[in-house]
Amino acid sequence: MQQSSARAPPSQNADQIAITYITHRDTSGFNEDNQPPKPNHSGHYRDPLPLSDGTLIASHTVETRADGPTGTTNPSRYDFRLKATKLLPNGFRGADQPLTAGLNKTVSYWDPDKKLTYSGNLWELQPVEVKLRTKPAKLTSALPSPEQQVFQQLGIDLTALRAYLVQNNLALAVTRNVMTGDDFDKQQPFNLRVPGGVPHIGGGGKIYDLQHLQIFQADQVRGIGGINNPKPGRQVLARTLHDSNAVASNVPNPAGPAGSVKIAADGSAAAFFPARRAPSWQLTDPQGIPVVRERYWVTFQPGEVRVCTSCHGINDKDQAGQAAPINQPQALLELLQYWKAQHP
Repeated sequence: MQQSSARAPPSQNADQIAITYITHRDTSGFNEDNQPPKPNHSGHYRDPLPLSDGTLIASHTVETRADGPTGTTNPSRYDFRLKATKLLPNGFRGADQPLTAGLNKTVSYWDPDKKLTYSGNLWELQPVEVKLRTKPAKLTSALPSPEQQVFQQLGIDLTALRAYLVQNNLALAVTRNVMTGDDFDKQQPFNLRVPGGVPHIGGGGKIYDLQHLQIFQADQVRGIGGINNPKPGRQVLARTLHDSNAVASNVPNPAGPAGSVKIAADGSAAAFFPARRAPSWQLTDPQGIPVVRERYWVTFQPGEVRVCTSCHGINDKDQAGQAAPINQPQALLELLQYWKAQHP
């Protein structure tokens, strides 16, 4: 929870962006229980916001330990409050005065089926600056050339497809080669191949087969107690894709696991996703066993067409030393052919 900044204009390659530390690096760690904090540890910070007048505010707690039980009705050691920051004698910034007198409330919540109640100051997070300014021009982005060529080849009007997506609360996501990632992205398997396709080998070690992109959607489920006698409280669970509009629009994949689409021979994948709902996904082998998992929930807007060259992007080169792929994604071609047959 150390604060830092990075100058990152859209034209700057991520590998060339430098980090500037705003708070002392001692604030990036936690001191042990019953031990004094490091000399330059000024507490934990999150959600920094630079204001237009140059002021920097952040959510801050004076606690320097990791979060843990308090022995009181307060479930957290932290008491994050919005505060201005100031320059400290060590040359780094630290918390100054709170911006509010505290937001004192009584709230109740479920954990997971036990009702808990808390009274006291709420955390103050994610500040925004409200200021009169000229309305910015709406940002638009053209569909990249390889994907445009697929639409042109099939004679499909992108505007018409977007209208269909909006009407059915869907989005379209395309990846040109799911086997590739940035050269630093090696936490998961990266020696990958699609059976019958071109492999992607980034180093020594085991080679994994990829065959399916399995999609999950976040559902609020009252799971405890069963369907007939559910207990109070809900939790978000990842369930295989079952949104009716998305399932009906995607190319059927009976040989794959539930909620999946097939990865094309060129490593590309394309699918319709439910919009305004958090989905995630994983890449599986031909038997449906997970190989590479997405690390985030990603939400799409109705009518959105999102194109990725690779999984998690490539700054300069991928794990095999190659540039970002520029192929016309075969999976998009097959998906649009199927969609066009349904909507002549």
